[in-house]
Amino acid sequence: MSPGVRFGRGAARAAGAVAAGVAMASGSGRGGAGVGGVRTTAKYEVDALVQDLVAQFSAARLPMPVVVLYAQEDDPELDAEVRSVVRAVQEAQEGGDLPHRTVPHVPDGDPHGNAIAILDGLAKGPWARRGPSWYRGYPAPRSRLVAAIEAATRHVLDDSPAAGAAPGPGARPFEEQVESVLARLRDLHWRPEPRVAGGELQRLLSPVLNSTTLIGAFVLAALTSLLTQASWQLVAAVLLGAVAVLGATGWVRRNTAPLSWLGPASRWFATTTFLAASGRQAAAWSLWRPRMSWDVTQARAREVAGEILKAQLPGTPAEERDRAQQFHLQLRTLALLEDLRRAHRSWAPDARGRKRRVPPVVFVPRADAPGGALRVLGAISDVRSRRSEQDPLLVLAAVAHADVTAWMEDEHTAPPGGHPFGPRGGPYENWVSDLRVRQAPSRGRALAWTLPVRLTRQQLQAGGSTRLAPVPVRRSWWFLWSRWSVLLALVLVAAGAGLRVQQLAERYCEARLVGSNPDAVWRTGPGGTPECVGVATGSVTFAGDGGGVRLSGELPGRDSERTGADVGLGELEAAIRRENARVDALPDVRYVTVVYAGALTTAAGQEGRALNGLKELAGVHLAQVRNNAGDPLKVKVLVANGGQDMYFQTEMVHRIVDLAARDRSVAGVVGLGRDTEDSDAALTLLQQAGLAVVSTTNSASYLARGHVNYFGLAATDQEEAAALRLIVDGLGTPPQDRWAAVLTRTPTPDDRYSPEHARYGSAMLTDAGYRLVGGRPLEYGLNSNGDPDYEQALATTCHGGHPPAVLYLAGRADDVNQLMRRLADDKGCARPLTVLTGDDLTKAQFRTGGTAVAPQATLYYTALSDPAATARGSDLAATAAAVLHLVPRAANPYEDDVFSDGSLALAYDAVAALQAGAAKAGASQLTGTGSVMAALRAVQLNNRPTGTVDFRGAAPLATEPQPGHGLHVIRVRRDAQGAPVVDRLCGRPAGETAPLTGCAP
Repeated sequence: MSPGVRFGRGAARAAGAVAAGVAMASGSGRGGAGVGGVRTTAKYEVDALVQDLVAQFSAARLPMPVVVLYAQEDDPELDAEVRSVVRAVQEAQEGGDLPHRTVPHVPDGDPHGNAIAILDGLAKGPWARRGPSWYRGYPAPRSRLVAAIEAATRHVLDDSPAAGAAPGPGARPFEEQVESVLARLRDLHWRPEPRVAGGELQRLLSPVLNSTTLIGAFVLAALTSLLTQASWQLVAAVLLGAVAVLGATGWVRRNTAPLSWLGPASRWFATTTFLAASGRQAAAWSLWRPRMSWDVTQARAREVAGEILKAQLPGTPAEERDRAQQFHLQLRTLALLEDLRRAHRSWAPDARGRKRRVPPVVFVPRADAPGGALRVLGAISDVRSRRSEQDPLLVLAAVAHADVTAWMEDEHTAPPGGHPFGPRGGPYENWVSDLRVRQAPSRGRALAWTLPVRLTRQQLQAGGSTRLAPVPVRRSWWFLWSRWSVLLALVLVAAGAGLRVQQLAERYCEARLVGSNPDAVWRTGPGGTPECVGVATGSVTFAGDGGGVRLSGELPGRDSERTGADVGLGELEAAIRRENARVDALPDVRYVTVVYAGALTTAAGQEGRALNGLKELAGVHLAQVRNNAGDPLKVKVLVANGGQDMYFQTEMVHRIVDLAARDRSVAGVVGLGRDTEDSDAALTLLQQAGLAVVSTTNSASYLARGHVNYFGLAATDQEEAAALRLIVDGLGTPPQDRWAAVLTRTPTPDDRYSPEHARYGSAMLTDAGYRLVGGRPLEYGLNSNGDPDYEQALATTCHGGHPPAVLYLAGRADDVNQLMRRLADDKGCARPLTVLTGDDLTKAQFRTGGTAVAPQATLYYTALSDPAATARGSDLAATAAAVLHLVPRAANPYEDDVFSDGSLALAYDAVAALQAGAAKAGASQLTGTGSVMAALRAVQLNNRPTGTVDFRGAAPLATEPQPGHGLHVIRVRRDAQGAPVVDRLCGRPAGETAPLTGCAP
């Protein structure tokens, strides 16, 4: 007999961990608060051992033994005292949070059946506890799998005609019985018990439709929001979809085994080496091969069913039955221990091991052979000796002295007297130390995982009263981690992420929770309409849902026969992206990136004000395609938007500069055709970033004087005023009638063009001998709709003492129509009147009647380009027809409104000039673009739509206008029938420096 460990007399209980040993006191009574009055010291010492074991598990997850208590002497009274020790420790835990189970004693019956019943009861639970301070109950899928095979086996045995008797001549063959077990398993869907008929739909819907649960509350909130905000079609679709999902889920729940190949039980069953030892079926399981995994599971189930049948069939030979019963018992034990081990896994997604800080404890007040408990204790030790994994189960059992003698006896009995006390420490430390080698059969301990504790008569019958306290279970903050808390956290995170994305969407045009596109942001203009401002990178597009104005000047669906009616901003942006992608796909490609910067968006109802920017963008794309068709240095284009009337020009330029800092292929900027209060600051930012600017229609005189990076294709306000001086001188107005009125917009931050034009126009008229009505330019404002309000200005002009012979409009093309209507209706201005204005009037539509002309007025305006006169030798029309299918019906395509104002031609030449400068500088995405600005001053391009682009004479920071700007004077008047007549009086193409001639009014 293995004598175990005897508790030494007079030893005091060690404070601290079990690692210091557990010393047992003898013959001393101890008192204290606890549960119930207990009169023996042995109970206190055993309780201290249990508490120390639990504490060590919480701190270090040490191995948990099967603690076997027994009396030193063979005395029934002492055996009863040992049992009372176990019951006292168990009763103390009823007021605590330690998960524990008590195994009842069964005095009769089949020992093997009783042992299986003990394991089945432990697997089914529930484990006793006082409150919810530890994790939820232990799931036992592996035990359920074995229980399902047992249930099918019992059904076959109960239905057998010779059940419980020796097999006769008519008995069913063994293999047929095994197949019947498998068939019953399929009928049970591999469940231990049949499903309860009915109520499946109710059980399925109950947590979903119950508003007191978290899921139900969210479902109810979602349905309420859906019903109040969505259309009936969407509500019906959602409800039908929900019914379909619930129906499919219910079918799967009813017809799919919970122990399918995806479940942990099936994976364990198919891979455990315990079953592979027989050699009949190799361990195999794969997530991607369910058929193979299921075949292995069924084959092993056939083997297990056969062994269970052998263990219960009356005709099985005794030796074979004993082996089958041992196999069945150990498989059941292995399943339970594996379930408990997996329930304490530290790194599980639900953090179950961190919540379950104490081991589950099984109390066996009376373990004997008839009740099956001794078999279970032996099976636990045997299974633990065969496997490397460590499970958390702690067992405290009381065994009678006579039973211990027979149970623990073997041929390799340890020497009497047990382990001596001393430096090695207490019984637990000695057991752990010996456990490393005692599992070997040659070392003499068949039950290596049992920790025998021998109690003396003095310990069991010591006087005094000892009160036991429950094992303290410290609460862990990990208990907050649960499926509901995770769901709540996910909902909160999703809600927070949604709010954050909503906030980001209000700022960025392309908003993402992580990595929003910083190149384009939302800004609200003076009209109250949000506009996307910046550079269109990623998936950003400036085209709104309505499509915006078309190249024909009309909105979508209107006058679809006109040239460009099917080309809008969205189509151009898509075409540019396709061409950029084509360039990227070329092998060994060298390219530069040109940024077009213009006003591409407007406030609601003012879409026509984006037409000029749209035409310029079309010219940019045509130049891109034309260049990429044959030039080795390719061009990619990025589109930048400054908002209506370039109101957010500085914001846009900041985005361009930031982008250029990341993309070394950016060679410069084309566009910036509108002069605003922040144009000077915008040019300064681009100059500091080393980016050249080739402007299209910006006629400001001061930009070239203050910025070395500025190259303008447009004649300046000063040059335009000088050209109109030729008209004024040719009028031959008598000196006494030389009165003129200068009308200009009230200065605003988004318009510096008007005051600049007014200044040069006033100086020109004064120098020509004209006196100004009011002595200064007369300002007019804009109403809430953006229309000009001439009431006060025309009252001063037409109803003063000196009616003007010349009226100089220093405003925008949008202002002309209203001015002409007011002049036609105002009798004070009924006399013949010469109206002069600048290049912005090229946007007007006189030929189509879109812009009116007063009967008494003759209008003269300057144009920066006249493609009808200068572009015949270029390839612009052919490129436009091939790329954008712009095919005007007129004999001269450049007389069509798409080309006639020169905006498209100027942008076409601006891209060509910037690319030529980049080519001369040897710039590309590989070498950088730092020298483009200097190389532009060597660019000369002939046979361009605007004439000759020549920057060779453009000195940096020159005080005089750059030479070679194209400039034309256009006259508009009514003929005898009242129809508008547009004439080109005079002009010169770009590249010529000779003075204008032939400009007689």
